[in-house]
Order: sequence, then structure tokens, then C-alpha cells
Amino acid sequence: MKSHTRLLTVLDRMDNGPVMDEKDFDKLIAKTVRKLIKKYDLQYDRDDAILTSDEMADRFFAAGLELACTAGVYCTDTHVQMLFTEEEIRQALRWAPDQVTIGSGLDQCTIVSRRPEDPVVPKIVGGGFGAPIPEEWFSAVMESYAKEPVVDSIVGCNFYTAHGRTPKTRSPWEVLLAWREVELIKSAAQRAGRPGIGIGVVENAVSEIGELSASSYGGFPQEDWHHTCFVSELKTNYGLLIKVAHLVKTGCVIHSFYNSILGGYAGSAEGVAICSVAGILLECVVNMATTFSICPTHPFYNCDTAPELIWAASAAQQAVNRNTHLLTAVMTSPVSGPMTESLLYECATMATAATVSGTARIDGVRSAVGVEILHVTGLEARFNGEVAHAAAGLSRKDANEMICQFQKHYVPVLDKKPIGKSFLEAYDPIKVEPTPQWLEIYQKVKEDVAKIGLKLQY
Repeated sequence: MKSHTRLLTVLDRMDNGPVMDEKDFDKLIAKTVRKLIKKYDLQYDRDDAILTSDEMADRFFAAGLELACTAGVYCTDTHVQMLFTEEEIRQALRWAPDQVTIGSGLDQCTIVSRRPEDPVVPKIVGGGFGAPIPEEWFSAVMESYAKEPVVDSIVGCNFYTAHGRTPKTRSPWEVLLAWREVELIKSAAQRAGRPGIGIGVVENAVSEIGELSASSYGGFPQEDWHHTCFVSELKTNYGLLIKVAHLVKTGCVIHSFYNSILGGYAGSAEGVAICSVAGILLECVVNMATTFSICPTHPFYNCDTAPELIWAASAAQQAVNRNTHLLTAVMTSPVSGPMTESLLYECATMATAATVSGTARIDGVRSAVGVEILHVTGLEARFNGEVAHAAAGLSRKDANEMICQFQKHYVPVLDKKPIGKSFLEAYDPIKVEPTPQWLEIYQKVKEDVAKIGLKLQY
């Protein structure tokens, strides 16, 4: 998968592909997506919470593959369209692993490829994925995720000081910020009794400088999962490709995420699904990733739990998981924050939809869409995991009915943005345990979810 030859090919295409104005590339995306929606007769039925048709999932895959071949990836630094043939894309898919082990020792976790309605339980990642946390509370927040038995690996939040100083991007301070993440998240794992747990890194790498520094000797090892991505829609740049080159040459596990934007050049829910499929296929070629996250974004709520995006993500997941053995993932990025019932219903929706759509891994929770300081806790990750365990093996038809009920509890409040309470109010920050009030809300929603039909086992 991490092929020296492939890396050379990718970098050659970065330099030597057709020169194109960025605005023309954006127009190409929008025009092609509209054409493909009609060509493949792709329709979002608002009465359904998720896609339930194998045949339409396969049409979404065909449309995404055609978009990938037509548009390729645009490099904003060279103004070049990086084009790949269908055979090159399919060859990369054949080479991609169908399982990967992250972490070390007793905390190792093996992620395996899944299919829609698969009885195998997806792996659970706990963490706020970039949510802002004061430096002094970062380790406690991360411990709240690591100490949950249902959580298989963790990923950091963002803290905005390093040793009490405010770092500047592309300065020596960014190096210290990244290394501070190494220190704090490893100490959290140690206190939780899980020193070898796999960690998603480097969350505090504002540019490639932080990634290259902390993903090196003495920092985050190869068996952690190292992040890169595309820029929406279907774009990359020197900074992202520098990360790729470094991670490929050092043999790291690479996680790549694709963030399509509803209402942008992708357009409708159908367009978001097509762009998400194309993005994952091209990230397999260009970023040579091991795991791939589909995480579309709503333009107003900034979440991925709005009904249109739940449906679009399920369509893209099913398209990829039915037609490849890629290790796909989803991000849980709800509008609501801790100590709200709506947060847990958003989690129930995403975890159920993703599980029955064949995701290999569920990430999160980035509560309050990751913008409110200290508004994340480990309890919502616990709930995500419990839901995934209960939903594994469900039919999409049954899951669809449940999700429609879950959505009634949070969709009416999306525009109100109920951010809830901070970690310091939802948890005892010294013992790193949820407060009785937060546990009471959690227990109530568990009981309500069970009445709807999803029997949580934990």
C-alpha cells in the first residue's frame, strides 16, 4: 500500500498534469455532479433516514468512480489537475489493506473491513477531534475517553497554548505544541491503564511542521494512526502532500478524511454522496491511506447529523463498502453538547446509520461541533460504542425506522444549538468520572432508545 513507486507517480502528476484555473475546476465538479445524478438516476427520499437499496448504492459507486476519473484531484499550489485512469484507481483499491492493527501490547486494536448489515461490531474511537481544550485540562479530558472499555482507540482535542505560550503557525512554537500533545495524551493513556492504546495524531499540527516533528523518533510511533485529508471538493496542496510523503516513507498507518460540503460545489445530498465516494477513491490513490473517513458538513449547522447528511453518508458508506474492501470510518460531529438528551440522540443516529452501512470504525464524539471550549466528554463516546454494539447485524430497514424516531428528538433543536455544559460541569475533573446528573440523562436516553427497539447490552 505504501508504495515508493506510487508516491513518485503521484508527485509527478502534481507537477506535470494539465494546468487549470481553480475556478474552472470548481465548475467542472459542480457540472459533472449534476450530470451524474441524472445519468445514474440518484434520488434522495426524505421519508428515509438512510439508504436501504443495494442497487442504488452500486449506482452511487459507479457515479463516484466516474467523477474521480473525470475530475481527479486539483493541486492548489501547482494549479494542476492530477488525473488518474479507472485502472489506476482500481489497482490502488486492490492493493489497499482489508485490515490494520493499531496500538501496541494489550491495547492493540485490529480494524477490519465490514459490509452493510455486517454482524461484526465496528471499532470505536473516542476523542473530540480538534475541539478546543485549555492545556491544563487536556490530559483529564483525554483520560475520560481512554478509560472507557468500549473505546478501542483515542484521538486528541486541540489545546491552544504550549507551555502557557500561544504558538504561531509555521514557527518553532508549532513544534513544541505538537510535542506537548505527545506528552499529555500519553500521560492520559498511562493513567487510564492503557499505555499502548492507538492514538490518532497529530491533532495539534496546524501545518505539516507539527506532523513531521511529532511523528518522528520518540514521538508518535508508526502504529498510531496519522492524519491527512483533501480540501473540499477534491483538492490538495503542498502541505498535505508533504505529510503524505513523510508518512509513506516512514511506514506509518495513514488515516485520511474527506469532508464534502452540502450546498457547495457538491450541491444536494446526492451530490455529497457522489463527491464522498470520489474523494475516498482518490484518497486511496493519492494519500495512500489505510483508513478513510466520510464526514460531510452542513453549511449552517456545521454538523454531520442533519437528516440530509445522515442519508448522504449512509449512501456513500454503502457504495464504498459494497464495492471495495476499504476500511471506512465516520465522524460523529453533533450540534448538541454534553448533558443534553439531544446529543445522545444525535450519537444514536450516526452510530446506528454507520454501523448498518458497513463502517469499519466510528470516530468521535466532536460534541457541540467542536467549537465550544471544553464541551466534550468521554461519556458520549461510551454511548456511541454501546449503540454500535447493539446495531451490528441489524437490517437497514429496521435501522431506518429506529433512526427516524431518534431524529425526532434532535432535529427540531438543530438551529437552537444546545451546547450543554462543559467538561468541568459534566465530570468530576479530578476523579475523571461523569457527574450523577450527566449519568442520569445518559441512563434515561438509553432506556428510551431501548423502547424504540435498540437494545443496548452494556
